[in-house]
Amino acid sequence: MKTQSDYSLDPSEIAVLKSLIDEPKRTRKAKPSVGIADMTPEEFRAYKADLKREERKEIAKRKAAGDIPFNAETTRQALADAAIAILASGAPGADAIRHYLSTVFVGKPGVPMTVTARAKSGELKTKFPIAK
Repeated sequence: MKTQSDYSLDPSEIAVLKSLIDEPKRTRKAKPSVGIADMTPEEFRAYKADLKREERKEIAKRKAAGDIPFNAETTRQALADAAIAILASGAPGADAIRHYLSTVFVGKPGVPMTVTARAKSGELKTKFPIAK
């Protein structure tokens, strides 16, 4: 069985332990929470406008760097680009896209073929660059 003297530390070990105990704790770098419930409607609108402005700034910065944000708008555009590419090349799936166009534009039977012709001629251009 160990005695009290078996657990004794020399002065250098005590100094190291003290330095560890006395080290400052990490400071939190998170933004302070905002009391939205305490805001007036005007303050809340201004707060939301600031957030949206920051979001737009961040999106513009990413676009300048060539990064496309993943959201509903860009996803729809990417799918539209894919449909244009499929129609232009006549790849598998072109018939399904033409059928979908005919169900959307019910009273206009020429739309699917017009869109296909425009895609093939290059008149319909894709918005996003294709990664290589």
